[in-house]
Parts: sequence; C-alpha cells; structure tokens
Amino acid sequence: MTKPISGRTLPCPVQPARSYPEYLALDRLLALQVPHSTSVESDELLFILVHQVSELWFKLVLHELDQAIADLDHDRLLAACKRLSRCEIVFGQLSGIWQVLETMTPSDYRLFRSGLGQASGSQSFQFRAIEYALGYREPASPAWQAAPGAGQDLLARWHTRPSVYDRFIAALARAGYPIPAGEPERTATGVDSRIREVLDGVYRNPEQHWEVYETAEKLMDLEEAIQLWRFRHVRAVERTIGDLPGTGGTSGVGFLETTLRRRFFPEILAVRSTLYEDGNGQ
Repeated sequence: MTKPISGRTLPCPVQPARSYPEYLALDRLLALQVPHSTSVESDELLFILVHQVSELWFKLVLHELDQAIADLDHDRLLAACKRLSRCEIVFGQLSGIWQVLETMTPSDYRLFRSGLGQASGSQSFQFRAIEYALGYREPASPAWQAAPGAGQDLLARWHTRPSVYDRFIAALARAGYPIPAGEPERTATGVDSRIREVLDGVYRNPEQHWEVYETAEKLMDLEEAIQLWRFRHVRAVERTIGDLPGTGGTSGVGFLETTLRRRFFPEILAVRSTLYEDGNGQ
C-alpha cells in the first residue's frame, strides 16, 4: 500500500456524497462539451474533450506543485519528490492524449476549425501558471488579457512568488550547502556557476547527498516529461495544419517550436557537462 504523501489520513467528509454521479457532479461536467459545429460528423467533440481533459490535468499539476513547494519549505525533500513524480506521470498521460487527437485528420479538423474563432491553446492560463511555478518568466512584461479574472489572479500569484526551483535552492542553503545569498547571478548562458558547483559536488557523490540528488533528478524528470509533451503537441499540430498560422493570432507550428527551448532548471542541466570535464567523470 502506498504511504500517503502527507503522512496522515484525512477524516471522512462530514456529509458524504449520496452517489457516484453526485460526488463527481457528472450532470454539470457532462454538460460542458458544447460543439459550435452543426455537422453531426464533426470531430469537434473529440477536440473539446481532449483540451478539457488537459486542463483538468493542469489543475492537478498546479495543486501538486503547490504542495511540493510546501514540502520544500519544510525541508521534506523526499515528500516533494513524490509530488514531482506525480506531475511527471501526469505529463506522460498528457503526451498520450495527442495520440487520440491524431485520429482526427486534417479534413476532419477543417469541418469545424472556423468555430474556434480567436480561441488558441496558447491562451491556457493554467499551463502558463505551471511554467511560472517551475521558474519560467517571459523576457517582456506578461500579457494576460485573454485570461478571465480568476485566470489573471492565478497567473499573478504564480508569477510573483518564488518558483519550485527557487524553493529547492533555498532548501539547500538551509541544509548548509554553500549557496550564495541573494538572487542567483546567471550569466549569458543562464547558469549561476556557484550553484552549479554545489550541485557538481552532489552529483559526484550522490550516496552522500541522496535526498538532494534525488530531488534534482525528479525535477529533471518533470522537465523532460513537459518537453516530450511539447514535442508531441508540435507534431500533432503540424500533422493537422502544416505550416499554416494557428488560431488566436499565433504562427502555429513556428510558435510552438520556440517553446521547446524553454528550460526550467539551468544549473541541474549544466552540471551534466562539468561531471566529464576531466575526461573520466571522476
């Protein structure tokens, strides 16, 4: 039996649900898929469901990252690892969902694409919040106009608070690792050499620093899962619309390919190169 993440069992709700449909609010949930197309042959229901399911998974990821931050702030690194692993698995599921969408051919998409209007996946405020949670920030002032009020509040919350990675670095400092005070001083390469040096010591002796090493690797596992999800997204869009512009004013595949270069944990990635600078990794 898997141990609860929190280490404790929560009490049963005071007013238990009377049925499965009531507990899941199925009447409301199943009424939220409203195709704009009038064609009964349209694959629009598939398109809507894939994206709604994705947003539900994003909601869980944000919840798990919130809890991972709480764990890191209390120096519970292994508990945070379990949260990060769950997020990684979620993105594995999200990568698989593109296979379902790819059963829709370009001709199928053509039947309802005009109904999307200015709607675009780039407007997913939950996924942008996930990027903020992991440490990404736009080079310019963020534009959140497309997000509803609650979405803007969510974005502002994650944009202004320290990221999961910031919390990880702070936990290392509290544990006595020689992390410099103040904001990281990252060069043009995006790497703070002082933080990389600390992690170099961790990676050269993982058994002596197991919790830190394991957490760093879980962060990289999550980043890789997100990158694979992005790649599958790019290929699914390319397969459907080729190099045409996307909806909502984006450039389509060209825009999505730029997101593949977004990385979250620069020093954890950079340490892989320093381990082999002496030629044998010793």
